[in-house]
Formats: sequence, structure tokens, C-alpha cells
Amino acid sequence: MTELAYFKDTYVVCGTGRVLEVIDTSVLTNGAVTPLTKALQRHPHAVILDATLFYPQGGGQPTDTGRITGPNGHFTVAHVFMDNKRVYHQGTLHGTLNENDAVDLAVDEDVRMRNARCHSAGHVIFSIIKHQWGDQMTERKGHHFSDGAYVEFSGVLSEAHDKTLLEEMVARVVAEDRRIIVTEESTGNDVLRVVQVDGFVANPCGGTHVRSTAELGHVTI
Repeated sequence: MTELAYFKDTYVVCGTGRVLEVIDTSVLTNGAVTPLTKALQRHPHAVILDATLFYPQGGGQPTDTGRITGPNGHFTVAHVFMDNKRVYHQGTLHGTLNENDAVDLAVDEDVRMRNARCHSAGHVIFSIIKHQWGDQMTERKGHHFSDGAYVEFSGVLSEAHDKTLLEEMVARVVAEDRRIIVTEESTGNDVLRVVQVDGFVANPCGGTHVRSTAELGHVTI
């Protein structure tokens, strides 16, 4: 199990960890093909750490990228995913990394903050729609990739409720500089992470977020 250190603070992009395993994915062709081995074979190497600052792709949000640096080499992180509570950092190894190596972690800050803003913008749109038209609309999914972000609902709105009106509502919430609050709630043996735009309904979420709607800037619907 990998400790998910990115949960603690979106804005922390440098830290440390310890190598648990380094996988040369070329040797995986000798064994049985599973969904995990197929995913791993998309990159030359994979690294597993005891704790990570890198967000693994999921929940509609893309992966973090960056670099892991050890005493005898470094690893370029191109993609990150989670399987069975283990986080796999995929990319290319330069030099060597060995089990138990202490390593420095550096997340690409531009990528992290772009993804966080995009994800938080999706929550603002979701929150407004639920608040204004929750009895008419049912949420389906969110896709928080900057090259084609969307929040999907099913339902029918009148022509008066067009995207211009929604965009104006979003701009108002951005201008109000509302807090984006992340909390954790105990649910039996697990912990549920919840994200709330101040004044709106909370929503379970495991993604990275900015602290305030003012950080989003202009949002186009």
C-alpha cells in the first residue's frame, strides 16, 4: 500500500520517499497477460514508493508528471496509476534506482496546478447546477482534462437556462473568492474524502484542488 501524500496539500510538489520496487517492464512479456501487466508495458519502467506526491490518473483527472531522483540515477515520471492500493510511477529510468533507496520527488508544478484548477472548475459547475436545477438534473460523470473538460448531467432544462446564464453564475462564484474545502470523514474502516465549494453541497472526491474559486480565472462553458 502506497501512502497518498498528495492528499495532504495540493500545493506541495517536492518531497521525499523510499523505493519499494523497480520494475523493468520488458520482462513482463514472459508471464501471463493481465490488465496490470498490459498497463505496465506502456512504459519501459515502473517505480513503486512507500509514499508519493504524484497524483495517479483517475476520477476524471489526469496524472501528475515529474521526476524521482535517487543517489545513482533519476526517473522521469510520464504517467501514474493505482492498482490494488499500490501507486505505479511509469516512465524512463536514467542510471539506477534500487530497493530502499531514499529519493527526492519533484512534481511538475504547472501540470499539477492546471489539473487542480480544471478539477475545481468542474466542481463549481457541478455545485451550481445541483443548487439551481438539482430537481431536474442528475449528475453522471466529470472529465477534468484541460483539452476537453466537461461535467455530464442528464435531464432537460428550459431554453431560458442556457450556457450563457450558467457561465455568468460561474463567473460570480469565481469573483466571490469562495473557499474550496477538503475534509475527510470516517466511514467504518475507510476514510471518505469530501470536497465542497463554500456555500454549496459537498461531494466525494479524491482529486487535487485549489484553495479558492478566485484561482480559477475565467471559465468558459
